[in-house]
Parts: sequence; C-alpha cells; structure tokens
Amino acid sequence: MRGTLVGSVEHPLDGTRSQAMSKESWNLLARDFEGSVCDITATSGKLLAELVGRTRPSRRKVLVDAGCGIGTFVERFGKRFGKVVAFDFASVMVKRARRLCRGFDHVTWQSMPLENASSRIGSIADLVVCLNVITSPDEDLRLRQWKSLVTLVRPGGYLMVVVPSLESACYAAEVDSASSDHPQDSCPDLIRRTDTLQKHYGRGELRRQVTREGLQVLSLRQIHYPWSEEGLEHLATRTPWDWVCLARKLA
Repeated sequence: MRGTLVGSVEHPLDGTRSQAMSKESWNLLARDFEGSVCDITATSGKLLAELVGRTRPSRRKVLVDAGCGIGTFVERFGKRFGKVVAFDFASVMVKRARRLCRGFDHVTWQSMPLENASSRIGSIADLVVCLNVITSPDEDLRLRQWKSLVTLVRPGGYLMVVVPSLESACYAAEVDSASSDHPQDSCPDLIRRTDTLQKHYGRGELRRQVTREGLQVLSLRQIHYPWSEEGLEHLATRTPWDWVCLARKLA
C-alpha cells in the first residue's frame, strides 16, 4: 500500500513519540484505513501488476509483504505465489488483513516491526514488497529497516519498494504554494504533514540506497496517485507520485 495518510504518514512517527505510541496510533487507524490512508495498490495497481509480472511469479515462489497493512496487496497478488508471509507492526492491521484474505490458506500472518523481520523470517523471499514503510524521521531506524528488508530477499530474488517522492513534494508545493503542509523553499527531505514528519526520497538517493544494499536496479519509476490523496483538489494534468523501484539481489 501507499503508506501515506491524507495529511500524515502511514506509521505515525513525529520524531518524539515512542514506537509504542506509533503502534497504538496505527492500530487505531486500522478501523478507518480506507478513509484515512492512500492505498497505492488500489490507486496504482496497474503499474504494480506490471512490475510483479517482471519477477515471474509462480506457485513455486515465496512472496513476503513487509508492512502489509490491511492486506490489499496480498489480496490482489497473493494467489500468484505458492507461499506468502505478510507482516505489519500493528496487530489490528494484521487482523483486518486476515479477514480480507480469509480464503487464502497459503499465507502466514505475523505482527512485528520491519527492523526485526529478517532475524525472525530469514532470506526466504523470491519477491519482497515494501510499500511506503521506510519513512521514519529516525535515520538509524531507517538504515536498520533497509538492512532487514534486503536480508529477506534470497539470492536471485527481487525487491519492490515504494517510497514518498521528494520531487513530488516539491512539485506539490509549487502547485499549491498557499498550503503550509508542503515545503516552501528548500524542500527538505523530512516533511511535516499535520503533526508528523515523513522521510521523502529523491530519485538519485533511492537508487544509491538500493545499490548500496547490494541490489541491481531494474526499474525506478514514478507511481502516480490522485491529488485527493494529498488532501488537495487540483486540475493540474500531472498528479503527485511516489517512487517505485524494482531491484534484484545478485546470486
């Protein structure tokens, strides 16, 4: 899913609250997920389907959904894999995902933070999907999450990651210059939305991050979503976007 709230972030972190507080907020949000969170699988599923297809999914392969939310990615693509492991650090989200995908008997659901996932799951995935999860303002936490994420991918496997776009945030600021929710001048990569900070990535920064982790970038593209998901109403032809990167772990 696109992890960004309308005016906030998927895993609410404001730089001062504990992770437990963040988890509590996310659990509460699970009750009104559809009305509060921009789900990139729902808004931009066509591009995701194209990228999933490039990994040649089959019933012999394993999918790991890192930060599954209410399970919309698993619901749409999970049947193309023989085994699915899906987790989120918010247990209420996982409960909703179980209900949404209750007809899937090949999915293992777990509650855990991303930074702990690799030590509990191991390098099992032919495809790891992580949609707007690594957005914390805490750089050390983000680095641990990246390491854990990449470790989940087996040699020869694929990683598909979506992150908020810094370039899009700057573009949105230009289009809606009167909005205080967007950066006005320097366009910093930690952008406050409502009462939270969210890490945004430049295109080059994302490429460098992925290659530093030992993966080969296969595709790095804009994945667009409606203006309404930014809490704005604009007629601009070009809509805001996240970055979606498909990369492969060399054997």
